[in-house]
Amino acid sequence: MDILRIKNKYAAVALFLMLSVALQAQDYGALKYMLQKRPANERFESNKFNEHLFFSAGLGPYGLLTSGGQDGMGMTANAFIGKWFTPVHGARLGATLGYLPSEVYNSKIKMVGGSFDYLLNISSLTFGYNEQRRFELLGIAGVEAGYSRANDNSAGDNPAVKNGHEFYYGVRMGLQGNIRLSRTLDLFVEPRIGWYNDGLGHTESWRNYKMGGSVLVGLTYMPAAAMGRKIHFDNFDNSSFLNHMFVSLSGGISTLKMPGIKNTLKGFGPQFSAGIGKWFSPSSGVRLSGTVGYSDTPAGSASSYFKHIDLHADYLLNINNILWGYDEQRLFTLIGIAGVNLSGTKGVAQTAKYAPGLGIGLQGSFRLNRSVDLFVEPRLNVYQKRYAGGCGFGSTDQLGELNFGVTYHTIDRAARPQNGFSSNHIADNLFMTSGIGAQLFLNKTNLKHLAAWGPQLSASIGKWFTPYSGLRLVGTGGFFSNYLLPTDMEAERLRHITVTGGLDYLWNITSTMSGYDPERIFELIGSVGFNLAYTSNSEHKFQPGLNAGVQGVWHINDFFGLYLEPQIRLYRDKFIEGNLGFIQKDVMVGINAGFHYRFVPYSKAANRSVFEKDDKRYFISGALGVSSLLVANRDLVKNMGVEAKGSIGKWYTPLSAWRVNGTIMYKAKTPDKLNLHYAGLGMDYMMSLATLAKGYSRDHAIDVVPFVGVTAGLVRRRGEFKAVPGIDAGAQVKLKLGSSLDFYVEPKVGIRTDTYDGMDQGRPDRVTSMVGGLIYKFKMPTFK
Repeated sequence: MDILRIKNKYAAVALFLMLSVALQAQDYGALKYMLQKRPANERFESNKFNEHLFFSAGLGPYGLLTSGGQDGMGMTANAFIGKWFTPVHGARLGATLGYLPSEVYNSKIKMVGGSFDYLLNISSLTFGYNEQRRFELLGIAGVEAGYSRANDNSAGDNPAVKNGHEFYYGVRMGLQGNIRLSRTLDLFVEPRIGWYNDGLGHTESWRNYKMGGSVLVGLTYMPAAAMGRKIHFDNFDNSSFLNHMFVSLSGGISTLKMPGIKNTLKGFGPQFSAGIGKWFSPSSGVRLSGTVGYSDTPAGSASSYFKHIDLHADYLLNINNILWGYDEQRLFTLIGIAGVNLSGTKGVAQTAKYAPGLGIGLQGSFRLNRSVDLFVEPRLNVYQKRYAGGCGFGSTDQLGELNFGVTYHTIDRAARPQNGFSSNHIADNLFMTSGIGAQLFLNKTNLKHLAAWGPQLSASIGKWFTPYSGLRLVGTGGFFSNYLLPTDMEAERLRHITVTGGLDYLWNITSTMSGYDPERIFELIGSVGFNLAYTSNSEHKFQPGLNAGVQGVWHINDFFGLYLEPQIRLYRDKFIEGNLGFIQKDVMVGINAGFHYRFVPYSKAANRSVFEKDDKRYFISGALGVSSLLVANRDLVKNMGVEAKGSIGKWYTPLSAWRVNGTIMYKAKTPDKLNLHYAGLGMDYMMSLATLAKGYSRDHAIDVVPFVGVTAGLVRRRGEFKAVPGIDAGAQVKLKLGSSLDFYVEPKVGIRTDTYDGMDQGRPDRVTSMVGGLIYKFKMPTFK
C-alpha cells in the first residue's frame, strides 16, 4: 500500500511537470487563464492639462435623514469642474447652493458652500477604458464645507436654536450613473449621503452631527472627449475692426433677491436685452448691452412692480478657446462674463433711483451656422442698496437673470460672399410688404387685460441704397382698446381707431455682419424712424412720434418672403389717456407678420417679347366671401353679410390689366338691425407684382396683384333704392393650379357715399370684404 501511494505521488509530480512544460511552451500560464488579468495601471495616451476635463451642473431634492428641527424636503443645486487623471481616477471641485425647511425658524435655512470629491470610475476599473461606452458607474467620496444662514427671532432664549450664520463641514459619499447622450454630453443621476456638524441645521443634537441625503440630476459637458489636446489653430483674422463683431438680442426673466426663497421665486418678471460687442483675441472680448424689464417689488414698496433699466459693460472670456484653441466651427462654446453695471429703477420709492453694480454670468452658446448662435445666459447682478432698498445679502441688492437669445457674428472680410450689389437704376432693390398683426397701448391697466390688444394692418414700400442702408414709407391702420385707470371698482374701456404714416431708416444687420448675399434665406433688419399718427376718441387726434423695431425676413424665393416684426412707437404724453407711470410718455407696442416682395429692374422690351407669345390674356373669375361695414368694434363681425363676385378682364401689358366686375351682397346687418341688399358694377386697374419683381412668365406659382377702381351700385333699405358710388382698393393673392386655372384670395376696403348703410352720418361709409375663388384664363376666340 505504501509502495503504491509513493508511486502515485511520483506520477502526480511527473504529470504536473509535464503540464507545466507544455503550458510554458505555449506561453500561456494556467494562473493567468484562471484570473484573466488585464494590464495594470491603465493610462490615457495623452493627458495634458486641458485634456479630459469636464463641467457638470445638477439640481435635486435635499433633506436631513436625522431629526433635528427640519421637516420636509429642501433643494440643492451644484456646479462642478473636474479632471480625469487616469481612466479610473479623477477629482472635482464644486460649488453648492441649497435650502432646508425648518420647524424651528419662520424662514428656510439657506446654505452656500464648496466641495472636493475623489472619483472612481467603476466601469473602467472592471471592464477597461472605453470612451464609446454608453453607461458608466462612478463612485464618489469627498468633503464639503460652507455657511448656512437662518434669521429668526421667534426662538427666544432657546439655547438649542442658533441664529445668524453658521460654519458647517462634513464628509459625503455616493454613486453616479452616467448615460452618454453625445460625444460631449452626459446625463447623470447622483444619489449621495453625508455626515455634517450641527452648524448645517442651526440646532444642537446629542449626536453632534446630522446626516443628510440628496439626489442630483444634471448634465456633464466633456469637451476633451471630442477635442482632446489643443489641436485647433484656425487663423483669427483681426485685420478689420468689423471682424469678430457681434450683435445679440435676448429675452428672459429676472427677479430681485427677497426675504424667503418662495418670495424670490414668485417675483419673476420679463425682461429684454440688446447688445453689441467684439472679440479682440480668440479668448477675450467686450460687450455693451442694455436691459429693460420689471418684476415684483419687496413688501412695503411704493408700487407693486419693480421697473429697471440696466446698462452693462462686460468682459468676455472664451473658456473653450483658452483650453483647446480657436476653432471657427466649434458647435458649443462656454463663455465667462464679468462686468460693471449702471441701473435706473422705479417702484420701491416714489422717485426713480440710480445705482452702480457688478455682474457675473456664464453663457452657453450653440452655433447654428457660420454667423448665428443660440445662447442661454444665467447672470447675477449685485447693486448698491439704492437699487431696491438693500433687501438682499449684506444690505445690498441682487438681481438674478436667465436670458435666452440669438447672436449674430460678422464674417471676416476676406471670407464674405463676392456677389455685387447693383445700384445702376432707381428701380434696383425695391421692395414692398403687407401684413397683419396686433397692437397694444401700454399702461398699468392695459397690461392686465388681454382685450386691450387690437388688430393692425400694415403696408410699406422701400428701397435699399447700399447693402446695409435703406429707407421705407410705412402705413398702418387698426384699432385698440384703452382701459382707463379705474375710478371705481372697474376700469372704463375706450376703443380707439388709429392710422399712422411714417418714414423709416433701415439697417440690414445680417449684411453688415456677413456681407451682401442676394441668395440669403434669412435676414435681420433693424429700423428707426418717425411717424404721424391719427387716433380717434383723443383730445389730440394727430401726434408725431418716434418708432423702432426689428424685422426678421425669410426669403422663400427671389421674389416672395415672409416677415415678422415687433415694433415700439413713442409719443408725447396726453396723446392717449394714461401711461406706464415711470415713463411719462405714451407708448404703443405691436407685432406684425406678413409678406415681403423683392423687385428687380423692369425690362419693358424683354417682358414684352415673352408676353406676345402668350395668347391666354383674357380671364374670368368667380368668388364668394363676406362683407361688412368697416368699424373698429365687434360690429365688424356682427354686421357681416355674404358677398358674391364675378369679373371679366384682360392683361393688356405684361404688367397691367383691367377688369369689370359685378358684386351682389345681402343680409349684412347695419347698426339699426335692418338687412341690407346691394348690387353694383365696378372697374379696376390691376398690376402684377410678380412681373415687376421677376419679369413676365406664365409659370409664376404665386402672384400678388394690387388693384384700385371705381364702383357704382344700388342699395335697398327700408323698401327704398338709392344709388351708391364709391372707390375700392385691395390686393389679390393668386396661387397657380394649372396652365389656365388659379385660386385666389382677395381682401378689399372701400369708401361709399353716406347712403350705403341707410344712416345719415355726414361722412362717407367705409366697407371691407374678403372673398376667395377661381380664375380661368383663356384666349379670345376669333370668328370668320
